[in-house]
This record gives sequence, structure tokens and C-alpha cells, in this order.
Amino acid sequence: MHKKLSIFMLISFLLAIICAYLFPDFVVKSKFLGKYFIKILKAFVPFLIFGTITYSIASFDAFSKIKKIVPLTLILYILSTLLAITFALIIGSGINYEVNNKPTLFTSEILNENVDLSSSLSVLAIDLTNFIDLILDANPFAIMILSFLLGVIFRYVSTYSSKPIIVLSKINDAVIQATNYIMLLAPIAIFSLFSNLLIEVQGETIYSLLKFVISSILIFILYMFLFYGTVVKYFTGISPLFFFSAIKDTLIFAFFSSSSAATMPLTLKTANEKLALKKEVSSFVIPIGVTVNMDGSAIYLGLAAIFIGQILGINFSIHEYLIICLTATIGSIGAAGVPSVALVMMTIVFSSVGIPLEAIAIIAGVDRLLDMFRTSINVAGDLTIASVVNKFINN
Repeated sequence: MHKKLSIFMLISFLLAIICAYLFPDFVVKSKFLGKYFIKILKAFVPFLIFGTITYSIASFDAFSKIKKIVPLTLILYILSTLLAITFALIIGSGINYEVNNKPTLFTSEILNENVDLSSSLSVLAIDLTNFIDLILDANPFAIMILSFLLGVIFRYVSTYSSKPIIVLSKINDAVIQATNYIMLLAPIAIFSLFSNLLIEVQGETIYSLLKFVISSILIFILYMFLFYGTVVKYFTGISPLFFFSAIKDTLIFAFFSSSSAATMPLTLKTANEKLALKKEVSSFVIPIGVTVNMDGSAIYLGLAAIFIGQILGINFSIHEYLIICLTATIGSIGAAGVPSVALVMMTIVFSSVGIPLEAIAIIAGVDRLLDMFRTSINVAGDLTIASVVNKFINN
């Protein structure tokens, strides 16, 4: 489903370009389709956050014989995602995507000035009344905090009874299924939103989008070889040249399949045969990585937030940057099973820092291309972390 949906989204992107110039009247009439899709997505985001994150946290189980490495594996994956998005924000903030005439399509819906980290983290200040208000207002970051806490509580309760996990599993399945149906409308929405965007914006915005794509690809490649190469050299003793040579076929397959899950059999084979990792390590670490490791998506989300922020004239403070880091990292834990996961996670990150969700239309058309690079990064990260854990077990 994910692959077909991505292809349809790419086709919609191309049709939007053609129709914007050949059939502008038709494009303007289709504008309501994109607006309704965004409204549906906005309304559903809180349920998606709650369902996926609560269940994912609650269902983490040390089912493997290597119970002692479970905390290490999870910590390494979460730390890796945090470092990835931090890297993206540092590098991306130095790139100029600004345009002289920002798109008027979104001007009235920019809510960035209302974002405040202290209020979003009010649960830590024991201001429960304000925190409940944030939940009722569907504040995505507050819902993330609540979901994380409930997930931990249910994980503890499940040691005495499996009923809470069963209930959460059904809720999660329902949320994922509903998301699948909603995302089927994405190609239509992309056509509507992007074609109307082309009519209303200046050519410099399209130039800025091209600049975003090229810079994103370069940053993906830089991160993979610089960060993963350094990790395998200093934490496993493996030569980076040998490591990347051994995993190159897996990365190529991941690139063209755009699916970490579809690549997993080959990833496991590469880990066991070419990297000589213990099967008990790879059989646990890599499947967990497919679920929670989103380094590529984290980089993409950070760059996307900076790119959209600049062309809309939004200046992020350290508060907003921190919120982007946390929402992308926590969101990656539960959203991996959702088709077009980066776009879904983008709704969470954007709404957390006041970026109008309609701005996703600017990026959605090129998402398929960048998804290929993101997946390769994610798979390389799985093999890197598996190598580190394997080294830990051998010591």
C-alpha cells in the first residue's frame, strides 16, 4: 500500500504542475478538496499520537533471551534519532531558503507566536489544570507527554494482566486502519494544494524547493558517512570502508523499495553473514530498529520545518527547536507502521510549532524522492546500532 500510495502522490505532484499552467480555472475549483483533507488530518492527529505512542511504549517487551541488552538497544536508537535531528537543525539553520514574497496562501494561519515550551511542559511544573487544558485543546506535545506516561503505566500493569495491552492493541489497530484510509486521499489533496500553490506563489518558491531537495540529499549522505562511519570506527573497531562496502547492496535495495520493513530480511542476512553479528543480537536489534529507528525521517522533519519556516517568515527560537527535536523523536516511536510516515509525523511537528499544515503541500510532491534516501539512512542506522550492541555483548 505504501509503495502504491507514494507513486500516486508523485503522479499527483506532476499533474499539479501541468494543470496549474494549462487548466488554472479547474485547479482553482479543486481547492476545496485540499482544504477538507487538511481539516480531516488536523482533527485526527491527536488520536494518531495517543493510539500509536501509548501502545508502542506499553508493548515494549523483553521477549528475547538477551534481556540485558533491551535498555541499551532502545537508548541507542532514541539517542541516534535525537542526534540526527539535532544535526539537521544545526546544518539546516545555516542554509538560506528565504523568499522575498512569502506565500499568501498560509499567512493568516501562522500561529508560531503562540508557541511556548514552558506551557507545553506544564506537567513538569505540576500545573495540572493547565496541562489538562492543553490536552482538551488537542496540543500535540501535551498529548505526546500523556501518551508516553500512560504507556509506561500500562507496561507496568501488563506484568499482572494482559488485558490493558489487548485493549491498547485494538485501539492502535483502529487508529492505524483509519489513518490508512485517510492517507488514500493524499494524492487528491496534493494535486489540489500544490496546483493552487503554483498559481498563487512566485517562481522563487519553486527554486527554493529545488534547493531544499538538493541540500536535503547532501545532508543525508553527509550524516550517513560522517556519523555512522565514526560510530562503527570508534565503538566497534570496524573499518568504515569495510562496513559500507558490506552493507551497500542492502542500502541499494532499501533505496529503491523505500521500506525498512521490506528490506528487513536482507538487512538480517547482511548483519549475520557480511558483518558476522550474532543472530541473537541481530534478530532483536534490527526488528526493533525497523519500528523505532527514524534517523532519516528525523533529519527530513528538521530540514522541512526550517525550510517551511523560512519561506513563511517564521523565526524559530530555541524553544521551538527543542519542541521539534522532542516531537520528532517521540513521534518516531509509534508512527513507523503508518504509510507515508514522514508526512504524518510532519503534521505532528508542524502543529507543535505553529506551522500551518497546508504548508505540507509544498513538500509533499517531492516526498517520494526523499523517502528513498530516508529509508537508506534508517537501514544503515539499524546495522550500525546492531554492530555496537554486538560489540557490547562480546565484551
